[in-house]
Amino acid sequence: MARTIRRDSLTSRTLHQVGDVLLIWTALVCAYWVKRIFDIGIPTDPFTSREVVFTLAGLAVLWLVVSGFLETYAFKRRLGSEIAGLMIALAVTLAFFMTLAYATRFFVYPRWLMLLFAVIGTGLLAVSRVIKEACRRALVRRGKLVKRVLIVGDGQTGHRLAHFFQTNPAAGYAFVGFVTESTPAGASKVHLGTFDRLSTILDEAAIDEVIVALPGHQHERVIDVADRCQAHSVRVRIVPDLLDVIMVRATVSEMDGVPLIGIRDPVITGVQSWVKRVFDIVVAGGLLLVTLPIFVLAALCIVLDSRGRVFFTPERAGENGRSFRMLKFRTMIPDAEQQLETLINLDELAEPAYKLRDDPRVTRVGRWLRRTSLDELPQLINVLKGDMSMVGPRPEDMRVVAYYSRWHRKRLSVKPGLTGPMQVSGRGELPLDERVRLELMYISGYSILEDVKLLIKTVPAVVRGKGAY
Repeated sequence: MARTIRRDSLTSRTLHQVGDVLLIWTALVCAYWVKRIFDIGIPTDPFTSREVVFTLAGLAVLWLVVSGFLETYAFKRRLGSEIAGLMIALAVTLAFFMTLAYATRFFVYPRWLMLLFAVIGTGLLAVSRVIKEACRRALVRRGKLVKRVLIVGDGQTGHRLAHFFQTNPAAGYAFVGFVTESTPAGASKVHLGTFDRLSTILDEAAIDEVIVALPGHQHERVIDVADRCQAHSVRVRIVPDLLDVIMVRATVSEMDGVPLIGIRDPVITGVQSWVKRVFDIVVAGGLLLVTLPIFVLAALCIVLDSRGRVFFTPERAGENGRSFRMLKFRTMIPDAEQQLETLINLDELAEPAYKLRDDPRVTRVGRWLRRTSLDELPQLINVLKGDMSMVGPRPEDMRVVAYYSRWHRKRLSVKPGLTGPMQVSGRGELPLDERVRLELMYISGYSILEDVKLLIKTVPAVVRGKGAY
């Protein structure tokens, strides 16, 4: 079964890649003819010789390499995210292509031609995905392509997934019911039976996919469910527990025949770390230039509103727990740190995290800066210095880190970010465990596309202002 699923996935990915390469070739040819018909820019005719073969082959190879590196086809994403991923891959492909063309001087490609190619290519790729999604939805409405899904385990996570399937029919899943260890009191129609009847239920209910949402300690039960599903050629997906999330990037090595699992290795290494750093510098530098007038205005408002410095530089925990000074616009009165102990006692908190609502130390301008998140803008300088990244777990107060449990500290394995999963999923409203879980999921599934996606999602999150106080 596993080989069949991988083969189906590989076939789908290959078809997408071939189709996209054909669309990119079509976009370049269309750009050439549009330029020629309307006589745009300098008259050139790059498609009159063997250069066309090298051009199309080079674009195809670059696209496959870039899209593979950016994991453009790696995951099933929502329509908007899929189109954004294609646009990023096309932009990077075009950048590499133009760089190679300029460096080798083998071809002459006018800027107008490349601009038309980028616009037409983006349009064709986006339209292809819109059409594909429209066709998929139409088939789903007619009862085609709908997968009958069974959930093993009826805990909070299981019910959350069931609710999603029931309220999102366009996703293409039909929730059939739950299978649990024992029959609950007052069992409803969606409770189909217990584990010992799983094989029968798979056949009788014609299940296409099983999602295992059991507690992490029930490993033997998970293996048993997977074995039964495999015997019936039913696909299995497992909701990971926290240990799975923490260890998902673990490395396996061998020493004298003894397998060794490394779980302390950095989670973002090699080429990924370099790409992330370049991305941080480019984005932070650009935003710093664009927001310079806001910097000046915010500083002026702070000075006019209350006495004290413009910037606040608290000590925060950085990568691997190393401390650094984080830059923020000052939003509180000058002696706010001295007053903290009179407002809160860390030893008495239910969890090692705090953020006060209606904090009396916040100034009038500071309240507005916090509501709009403009107080965080100076952290762009921390990003350029290398203390922080554009996206990652939020920097934590060193005093709070001292109260962390061991698994909480896993969030310190990467550079803290100016924004991250917490900012787009509730900000200050999230309890610590939920926040750390989201951050560990981000770390374990890191990709540059995920960074772009979180940056885009930050904008509406800031506008809503939920959890900002």
